[in-house]
Amino acid sequence: MDKEIEKKIYQIRKILENFDKSDFDNTTTFYRSSGFPKGCCGDATDLIGLYLLKFHGIESEYVCGEGLINNSYQSHAWLLCQGYIIDITADQFNDIGYNLPKVLIQVQSDFHDSFDTKAHNLISVEYLKDTNISPVLSKVVSLMQV
Repeated sequence: MDKEIEKKIYQIRKILENFDKSDFDNTTTFYRSSGFPKGCCGDATDLIGLYLLKFHGIESEYVCGEGLINNSYQSHAWLLCQGYIIDITADQFNDIGYNLPKVLIQVQSDFHDSFDTKAHNLISVEYLKDTNISPVLSKVVSLMQV
C-alpha cells in the first residue's frame, strides 16, 4: 500500500474522531452511534472505499462478517484493497478484550479471520448513490491537510 495513501487513511480516522454527532446527517451511523468508532464500521468502510475510488482511482471491496467474538455475537465491516485489509474501526472491540489499533492496514489479520464473511460488495459511486456517505466524505476531505 502506498505510504501517502496510508497517511491519508490515518488522517481520515483522526478527522472522524474529532467530529461531533451533530456534524452528521441523522441517517448515518456516525450520528446514530454511541460515539465513533462504535457501530460505525459500515459507514466508515464505505467512506474509505469511496475516498480511495474518487481521489486515487483505486477500487476496493466492502466486506461484512459475523461471528462469535469473546463469547459475544458481533458483526463487523472492513475494506479489502490491493491485498490489504483496511479497518479504521477495529478498536471498537478493545473494550471486550482486544488490543487493536485505531487504523489497521495489513495483509493478514487473525481478528478479521475470526469472522464468517457474509457479504462482499465492490465499492462504487452507484453502490453508494442513495446514502449520505458522499456528503460526509466531502466534509472530511475539506478538513484534510494536503
